[in-house]
Amino acid sequence: MGETRGLQVGESTNQDAGALLDELLASLLDDFEHWFQRGEELLQACPEEVMPLQERRLMEERLQDGKKAIAATRSLVAASTQPMAVSMEVMNPWHGLVTEVWALAARLGSNRSPQAPS
Repeated sequence: MGETRGLQVGESTNQDAGALLDELLASLLDDFEHWFQRGEELLQACPEEVMPLQERRLMEERLQDGKKAIAATRSLVAASTQPMAVSMEVMNPWHGLVTEVWALAARLGSNRSPQAPS
């Protein structure tokens, strides 16, 4: 009887851990998706003096590729019957792209003319 109870607790713990992993991965993918979308918005408002057109086009392509990768990852996770994780090797380019979006936001912010004090 103790073994059965232990097995049930172990299964419950594995299910809880799997659910937590699913939640964390979903949240992480949401964050990447948010920043990729924000990057596209920033590029639309980006003047030539901040980033030349060709660089903007290349970054936009990378952002679109990133969004496709996120969608593919979500599809794989949804199709799996087991909890999944994404390796750092896969996520590193996504992190790099988010860092580029932050850098672009900073460049756009510093490019704005200072407003008169209120």
